[in-house]
Amino acid sequence: MPLRGLTRRDLYSTVIFAALVYFALRFISQIADVLLLFSITLLAVVVLNPVVTWLECRRIPRAVSAALLALSVIGLVVLALYLVIPLASKQMSELAQQLPQSAEALQRAISKLADKYPVINKLMQSLDNNTLSALKPLLGGATRLTANIAGLIAAMLVAFISTIYILANPKPLANGLLLLFTAQTRRKIEGIAEHLGKQIQAWSLGLLIGMFAIFLLTWVALSIIGIKQAFLFAVFAGLLEAVPILGPVLSAVPPIVVALTYNPVLVIWIILAFIIIQQFESNILVPMVMSRQLSLHPVTVIFAVVVLNGMFGIIGIFLATPAAATISVLYDELHISRQVRKLDDGSQETSRSNRGGA
Repeated sequence: MPLRGLTRRDLYSTVIFAALVYFALRFISQIADVLLLFSITLLAVVVLNPVVTWLECRRIPRAVSAALLALSVIGLVVLALYLVIPLASKQMSELAQQLPQSAEALQRAISKLADKYPVINKLMQSLDNNTLSALKPLLGGATRLTANIAGLIAAMLVAFISTIYILANPKPLANGLLLLFTAQTRRKIEGIAEHLGKQIQAWSLGLLIGMFAIFLLTWVALSIIGIKQAFLFAVFAGLLEAVPILGPVLSAVPPIVVALTYNPVLVIWIILAFIIIQQFESNILVPMVMSRQLSLHPVTVIFAVVVLNGMFGIIGIFLATPAAATISVLYDELHISRQVRKLDDGSQETSRSNRGGA
């Protein structure tokens, strides 16, 4: 069958589709802050709703349950800051005082290697020429983050208050959204929401336990190895556990750099310790906690990281995994299940035809 050439209608359709995509992306970029705030609020509601529902089942009014949850969250945050900040700030001050001597020691070590191996010398010259241009985007992002820190805090407060209000009385909002659809579609949406809620709750539970486990194991391992700022690096590793794919790798960089300045032999032990910790977390801890409810291909998560980082910046990276889970659930429920039903209907029709022919 010969291929049909490109018609004027095809050209018009392509141009209209490209224009719609362009305007959609421009619109999303203009309301990116609002979308980010809405996404964080919705994620918090999905994660915290089971706690409020459990309290409500114990005959505690939902509004009171939401207020108790808010007070508990505030108390836990204050307690965590009270326990973490003093020791972390002390070790950070020690690291800042040690930094000049460490930088000189590292520079001397690199100079010795450069004198011995000319390839390293050429590499260092290339890095020196390109360092400033490579750091400009990062410095600009840090400047914007510092300039918008007050806005970020205000946005977090708005998200927290909105979450508590929704948890206290979610029915008007949920019913208002469901009224946009037919009765049959509502049942489908409720099923998708329930499935997605289980996925996000499994992810959040695994993430919290994983962050604490990585913090504790890193603290113990670096203390045994002999890193003075073990607690500070453990806090850093625990926080980066929330960053998909890249977090475990980036968390190993600071202790390795510090160890290089005064005892390069420790680098081997640090790398080995991080490999063991991540293998334990990936193969034992997270599957056990999450019961394998959240199964995402790494490529899907990486794609979500790239897209959300481009849309929302560094905060978007933390939303990459739940966003990928949402896309996966929607794909399964709206496409795969439909294809399965078509295959089942086709097989039943074939079976009836065979019986009729017999």
